[in-house]
Amino acid sequence: MRKAITIIKDEHRALAAVLRGLEYLIGQIRDGKQKPDFALFKSMLAYVKDFPDKLHHPKEDEYVYHTLRERDPSAAPMLDELEDEHRCGPEFIQRVATALQEYERDPSRFDAFAKAMAEYTQFQWEHMRKEEDVILPLAEKSLLPEDWTEIDSAFGSNADPLVGVGTQKEFRDLFRKVVNLMPAPMGLGPEAK
Repeated sequence: MRKAITIIKDEHRALAAVLRGLEYLIGQIRDGKQKPDFALFKSMLAYVKDFPDKLHHPKEDEYVYHTLRERDPSAAPMLDELEDEHRCGPEFIQRVATALQEYERDPSRFDAFAKAMAEYTQFQWEHMRKEEDVILPLAEKSLLPEDWTEIDSAFGSNADPLVGVGTQKEFRDLFRKVVNLMPAPMGLGPEAK
């Protein structure tokens, strides 16, 4: 497997871990097993917003999608769809952040926050599935070795956010903070009571 594809999938796993953590916390609150930790929610949403939009998606767009568009024009409709999702992602996560602010001010807004988060996580699962099941295999088949040299180099500066090697410091630190704040069994923080 190409280095860039491994990194993209690792970044998807890191994002998925935070999304699963958000789902877990919402379930714990819904079941009355945990009180809301708004600082944790805000840290997790910051990661979900900033990492994809500042580091991950721009490189997918510029290197993988752009090159694949040149090598296989039949991929254009799916690439257009994915790029549109990259563009609307920040607005989508902002709706979640707004719903969280409303929930923090008014506990009766929990269901609205949970619904906004569920819609966003579904959007992300579907987006990553399209990339991993359709676009990355197509890229492996269609791109040339010289294309992969450039793409691997671009993504190599990201490295793996799960282990924190080479990833930009702000995202590595934010991911570490989220993992340390998340209660067990999802993170390293104190177990929820």
